[in-house]
Amino acid sequence: MIGTILRGHYKIIKQIGSGGFGQTYLAEDLDLPQRSLCVVKLFQPRTQDPEMLKNAKRLFDLEAEVLYKLGGHPQIPRLLAHFEQDGAFYLVQDYVDGHDLSKELTKGKQLAEAEVIRLLQDVLPILQFVHDAKVIHRDLKPANLMRRRSDGRIVIIDFGSVKEIKELSQNAPNSLTVAVGTAGFVPHEQMAGKPRFNSDIYALGMIAIFALTGVHPKRYPVDEETGEVAWQKFLGENPCSPALERLLSKMVRVSYRHRYQTAEEVMADLAKFAPAGGGTPQSTTTKPNWWLWGGVGSGVLLLGWVIIYFLFLQPNPSPNEPTPAPPSNHSIRHGVVQEG
Repeated sequence: MIGTILRGHYKIIKQIGSGGFGQTYLAEDLDLPQRSLCVVKLFQPRTQDPEMLKNAKRLFDLEAEVLYKLGGHPQIPRLLAHFEQDGAFYLVQDYVDGHDLSKELTKGKQLAEAEVIRLLQDVLPILQFVHDAKVIHRDLKPANLMRRRSDGRIVIIDFGSVKEIKELSQNAPNSLTVAVGTAGFVPHEQMAGKPRFNSDIYALGMIAIFALTGVHPKRYPVDEETGEVAWQKFLGENPCSPALERLLSKMVRVSYRHRYQTAEEVMADLAKFAPAGGGTPQSTTTKPNWWLWGGVGSGVLLLGWVIIYFLFLQPNPSPNEPTPAPPSNHSIRHGVVQEG
C-alpha cells in the first residue's frame, strides 16, 4: 500500500493505525503546491459475516456524512474525500499535527486541577457543537483527543462510532443500536445499546478524572451505598476543589437522568468557579500586589521622617537671636530647647 496513489493525487506515505474495520494511513496530496498531509482510512473489515460487514459499511459511510456536516468546526478534522477504488472504500480527512492525550494521561501521572479545567473548557464547546448537530460521538477517550502542535488546542478525532439522532426530544434516542465504545469510558445506557447525548459527557468526565487521579477508570470501584463511581480516594495528595469534585461527579452519574443533560450545563457550572481561560479556580486565595504595598510602605516611611524632622530635629531659634550658634550641652525635648 505504501507508495500507492489514490485518485491520482493522494500518495500513501506510511501506515499510522489499524483496527477491526481497516487501516489508517498518512498521505500527501500531490495536487497541492506544498503537498499537504492528510489521513486516509481504508475500509477493510476483518470479517466475512454479512451482517457485520453491512453494519461496518454503514458506520464507515456515516462517519463520512458526519465529518462533512461537522467539518466547519476548527477542532474537528474536515472531510476531504470519500470514494471507492478497486473494490475498496476510502475516506480522506485533514491531518492533525500533534499527539493524542494517551501520551499525556498515563498510569501514575496526575495533572493539576488547573490543567484539568483547561481540558474541560477546551473540549466542552466542541461537544456542544457536535450535539447541536444531533450527533453522539460514542467513543470519547484519550486516544481520540488530539493536542494540536500549532496552538495546543484539543481536536476530537475518530468519528467512526458516531450515532446520528434524527429526532431530538426529551426521550430520544429510544431505539437500540450497536454497543460500541471503550471500557472505562462507556456509561451503562450506552453498553445497553441506548446511547444518549450525555453519554459523551460521562466519557469526558471519566477522562478528566483519569487526568486527576492517574488511575484508569476501569479500576474505579462502585460505592455500595450510592451505586456511584468511587473515584475520589484515588486523588491521593493531588488537591481537587470541592466545586470541581461536585462537577465531575455529576458528569459521571450512573443514571443518565441524574447526569448533566447538555455540555452547555456543564460549562455554566464550570464558569461559576473557574476563570474563562482555565487555570486556578477563583476560590483560590489571590496573590497580594507586592508593588502596591511596597509603594504604600515607602510613602508612610517618608511621612514619618518628615514628622520627626519638624518635631525633633529642626532648630528653633529665639526671636531675639536671628542666627544663633548651635547650642552645646543642651537636651531637646518636644521641640523646646532647655538648659542642661
